Amino acid sequence: MASDVSHPENVMAWFIRGNHLAIVTTEGSSSTSTHSKLGDWKAVDSATTDGLLIHYQAEPNSVSAITNTPDVDNTLHSSLVDYVKFRLYQDKAGNSADVNISAISMNLAKTHENKWTESIKRFGSKKRDKVGGDRRIMPPDLR
Repeated sequence: MASDVSHPENVMAWFIRGNHLAIVTTEGSSSTSTHSKLGDWKAVDSATTDGLLIHYQAEPNSVSAITNTPDVDNTLHSSLVDYVKFRLYQDKAGNSADVNISAISMNLAKTHENKWTESIKRFGSKKRDKVGGDRRIMPPDLR
């Protein structure tokens, strides 16, 4: 690949804000202008051949308090609630000395497990679009 930048990892960075991708650089000249000064972040003004590949790993933040909001797409929140209820009813069934309470808890656990399985495993790719894992942004070649 031919490019004006020999080692882009040393002088270029990128970030995503909402639906916008920004590619910036610290390359520049000894000029004092903020748009060309060496060391200041500014828009890229150099040639790139054969496109650009950006690779990153997305991991949601962990929930550490009851007041935290899960760092997953909103469409997964109801499925997450079903999973938590499924596990809580299983725990209640295992810890209860009363056979009737255990049976009812296991039935409720099975109901929420079925909802979880249906929403995540069966229809997961249709109902969600922002989850952890590999992400690649590759602008198309418009030649």
